[in-house]
Amino acid sequence: MASQASVDWQAWHSAYENPDSELGRRLALVQAQLRAALDRAPAGPIWMISVCAGQGHDAIGVLIDHPRGSDVSARLVELDAQNVQLAQGAARAAGLEAVEAVAADASLTDSYAGAVPADVVLVCGVFGNLSEPDIANTIDQLGQLCAAQATVIWTRHRRPPDLVPHIRETFARAGFEELAFAEAPPFAVGTNRLTVAPRALQPGLKMFNFIGYEALWPHLSAGQRAALGPLFRLESSVVELVEAVRAIPYGLPSGRSVESMLLEARGTSAAKHLFLAQVLAKRLPETQPALVHRVYRLERERALELFGPAIAETVPSEGFVDVHRYLTILVDGRRVSVDATVPGAAWDGRTAIEPVCGPGQDFSAGADPDAEMAALEGEHCDATLRARFLAALAVASAPPALSA
Repeated sequence: MASQASVDWQAWHSAYENPDSELGRRLALVQAQLRAALDRAPAGPIWMISVCAGQGHDAIGVLIDHPRGSDVSARLVELDAQNVQLAQGAARAAGLEAVEAVAADASLTDSYAGAVPADVVLVCGVFGNLSEPDIANTIDQLGQLCAAQATVIWTRHRRPPDLVPHIRETFARAGFEELAFAEAPPFAVGTNRLTVAPRALQPGLKMFNFIGYEALWPHLSAGQRAALGPLFRLESSVVELVEAVRAIPYGLPSGRSVESMLLEARGTSAAKHLFLAQVLAKRLPETQPALVHRVYRLERERALELFGPAIAETVPSEGFVDVHRYLTILVDGRRVSVDATVPGAAWDGRTAIEPVCGPGQDFSAGADPDAEMAALEGEHCDATLRARFLAALAVASAPPALSA
């Protein structure tokens, strides 16, 4: 990425490992477009650059087995040092000696000196983290990174404010014809070709400011974003991480996944605790996080207390059975429960935060917690009652619509 060296992008990139995740589906579209671009390329050397390359999944996953892979010389520009090491290691393991991953600020034109003009430019996972003016400026400056007839592959999420139509129009105005456009909700993937004359690289130019997760959450106040900040700081303590997850607004994201929760800044017990377990396992492995599923009965009175009247009205007088996720961690050699579903009294870092759902039957999660939770829901829950509850929750927790 371009400017937030303290962000834990390893946790973010873990979603690529699941081909059925939102980021996994986006990756498949990007790689398909990259393969098509290499198929179209004339015989001879091919130069490629990747802006905010992360761990290099987009490029390396294609070059490893594409017939033109040996023709490609690539520079993957990424600021996060750990991601650079992972990308470089993956390139070497794949035998891609002409692929270099460099730790540099991808927003600066100086980072591309010696690697441009490029025949293929990847701008994936970038536009969702920039302001609207910086998106336009970046597209306008791409001409100096491109060779004649270069292909640019880009991505952008479509949550409010949906800037994808604006991005497509901006590419057209900048002299890039659209070759392909596809969607893997909530993401769009576009492919454009430069049709005007490329420009010489201008040294010392800053194309954009990478504002990271703040750009993902325009519907949150500055105070709310600050409360979530520890999620993205490597040095955060276990207390800070738990409190930050508790501060994520409770709500049903568009997908039952960690990446949907992070994109939309709203989550239920399922995504919140899966994310917390992943982060603790990576950053503070001594806590040994373990997910637990509790089958319990949600009473209308408790639903009113937790979620408000609109949602409580969907709960029958006798309540209904649901499945709740929380986790346990080791604290001073003791395993304690931690429930980060909703905010509460400040945690002291030692005592248990009991599950907000109340008593029930617990099931330890295994290797596939989402599948296991779905199985418990299918076995114990009334699908009709639960669907009505979730529909009300989705409406109540939807962020306000924002104009582009």
